[in-house]
Amino acid sequence: MYLSHFSLNERPFSISPDPRFLFMSNRYREALAHLTYGVEDGGGFVLLTGEVGTGKTTVCRCLLQQLPENTRLAFVLNPKLNSLELLATICDELKIDYPENCSSLKILTDKLSQYLLSCYEQGLSVVVMIDEAQNIATEVLEQIRLLTNLETNQKKLLQIILVGQPELQEKLAQRDLRQLAQRITARYHLRPLNLKETMAYVLHRIRIAGSRKGLFTRKSIVLLHAKTSGIPRLINTICDRALMAASSRKKNLVSYRIMRDAIRDVMGVPHHTKPIKTRQPLKLLTWGVVGISLIVLIGLSFWLGQVSNQSIETQSTNVELTSSLLLPKESQKDLQEASEQQAKPLVNSQQASSKSLQASLVDKMLAEQRWDTTGKWSMQQLMNLWQVEYSPLADGAGCEFAASYGLVCRSMKGNWQQLGEYNRPAILKFSAGLQGEFWGTLKKLSSLDATLIFGEREVTVRIDELSTIWTGEYQLLWQAPNGYRGDIRIGDQGVAVVWLTEKMKQLVDVELIISQNFTNALQKALKVYQSQRSINADGIAGMQTILTINGETLAGIPQLQKH
Repeated sequence: MYLSHFSLNERPFSISPDPRFLFMSNRYREALAHLTYGVEDGGGFVLLTGEVGTGKTTVCRCLLQQLPENTRLAFVLNPKLNSLELLATICDELKIDYPENCSSLKILTDKLSQYLLSCYEQGLSVVVMIDEAQNIATEVLEQIRLLTNLETNQKKLLQIILVGQPELQEKLAQRDLRQLAQRITARYHLRPLNLKETMAYVLHRIRIAGSRKGLFTRKSIVLLHAKTSGIPRLINTICDRALMAASSRKKNLVSYRIMRDAIRDVMGVPHHTKPIKTRQPLKLLTWGVVGISLIVLIGLSFWLGQVSNQSIETQSTNVELTSSLLLPKESQKDLQEASEQQAKPLVNSQQASSKSLQASLVDKMLAEQRWDTTGKWSMQQLMNLWQVEYSPLADGAGCEFAASYGLVCRSMKGNWQQLGEYNRPAILKFSAGLQGEFWGTLKKLSSLDATLIFGEREVTVRIDELSTIWTGEYQLLWQAPNGYRGDIRIGDQGVAVVWLTEKMKQLVDVELIISQNFTNALQKALKVYQSQRSINADGIAGMQTILTINGETLAGIPQLQKH
């Protein structure tokens, strides 16, 4: 063990969720604040999600240490239970007596209800925390929701904390669970650490373990962050292995090379090995054949290129085909393996560089703002651009709330050109690899860059950078005319047709009779309008046409580009 070598009191990088080692970065502090608020608010659900190894359990244990003395806790570690087993587990955790071999949900629910009422009368709060909640079956989640119906006129009697991986967010977005989703009073998605936080995290754990020295070089930490993407559990495992290796080599610091070897050991990347020596005459003969063959191949491929003037790709194919005819199979295999080994470092370097650029871009965009994994907070910003006051917690689903203001919510997948044509603010979905997905609000758009809103932060980013993390998914709001039921076309009747007729009279300057019927004359005028605005002149008033009309005739419409 390396403790005495580095003068440590205990292992600094144990993977056990010890709250003493919790590094309170801004992200962890915000996560703890959200959970604390949810618990103190009383009743309903609190949600904490994050990728594997990001420290969810550690945050939860820290929260449990801060719970008031008047709190009774049930901690469910194995959520792969049916409804009956889950209720029995909660009763066991809270030490509630119930009949042996009980197989009745009603009996267990009644026992739990009596216990909750008794706690309420004594001024006690009851909290149920469920870890790995992404594994809970849908019907069991519904049973959990029913537990929160236990309430008095003043407050709910049970607080439930769900902790899980990002898949839990997807599960709660299902229509069958919308009632549960609407009862979530606080939620937070825990992201991995950035490079600066990784450095502080490593130093923090070393100090808690009893050392005031920096046991890692800067280069080793940079490599560690690049390979782990800032996931604390991986950082702990690799640092523990690196300290052990440094101790065995009598080194006082973990160097870049030691860290590299530790990463290979933990993450399963094989070491580079030297080729096995063979008898010298056979080796010389083999490479002699290979050398002569390569000279022949180079001359042949050059001649083929001069004669046929083919592309580089075709030449390469010819060389490979010719080599398969001239070289023995063993030599072909050696050449192929050598080529693959040469290509791997380049591919790995490109992938690492791409991940590093993405992580840097995400930090630039979000800084310390909320990581919006559901899009609700981004929708709040989008509503603000429409001068509509909306609260995700109080007003429920954003699209349903927008409909009460005459706004249509449309979820789509497209590109920057399409967004520019629609010319309306939208919320965009981004993917940051292992860090997960998040949403942001698009406020402005030009040919080169876009202005986005993340919480209280407004940032302008180049389109080419954003394209590396934008999934192409977005939601936008737009104002449809009264009576709108879909594309307005010839043969339709109603007030939406009257609206379209009035707009064409105003914008095309043609004589039209105001009518509820979509006539040939209206279709002709509409085609003229569409042609003038570079819209597909199909004579149908679809979403693009209506958006363009509104942009020209309505004041106060938020637009990405001002014309």
